[in-house]
Amino acid sequence: MTPPLPAPTATAAPRRRGLLFWSLCTLAVFYAIYPASNWLAARQARRHDFITPWDALIPLVPEFIWVYFSFFLFILLPIWLVDADGIDALGRRQVLATVLCGLVFALFPANLAFERVLPEAEPYRSIFGLMFAVDAPHNLLPSLHIVYTVATGLALCTAQWRRGRRWLCAVLVLWGLAICASTMLVHQHHVLDVVTAVALVAVLQWVVRSSPSS
Repeated sequence: MTPPLPAPTATAAPRRRGLLFWSLCTLAVFYAIYPASNWLAARQARRHDFITPWDALIPLVPEFIWVYFSFFLFILLPIWLVDADGIDALGRRQVLATVLCGLVFALFPANLAFERVLPEAEPYRSIFGLMFAVDAPHNLLPSLHIVYTVATGLALCTAQWRRGRRWLCAVLVLWGLAICASTMLVHQHHVLDVVTAVALVAVLQWVVRSSPSS
């Protein structure tokens, strides 16, 4: 029987410090790049359509906004489930991914294929209205939402698989897949945004290695 997860103690301090450090680094890089590239894209006459025929088949499911926002809880899980070395590697991957995505956003600003329609029912109408107001739909490919989710999910599953917690890996994989699906079901991203994000994470897993102990 797998023992229950321990509550954070003093032994978790290196993990908390590491996650805090890399979170601040990622946020600093994100806010230095993401808003600026969106601002520039909104003022460019020529933008790109990274759209496939499958995108037209994706319905808007407002209820998936809760799964979409569960991302913010998901990326905190390494505090409890990944050791300090794993968090260090994850942080380096996320910072590098943010820089690379920022370059793509600046060079290839995109158009959103979906019409931004406010749902009729509350609280979804208010939530989507706020989301539309704060995020212009141009920084699309690769999706940073997917990059952070997949990179975090791989770090979590790698750590738990090595500890024999296969059931927890399955739960994390299903949660991560639901978050990835939610980015399309709330019409924030397209199929290619997801595919290119996953491909980028695969490259970063090879480029930025963690120590064998993580």
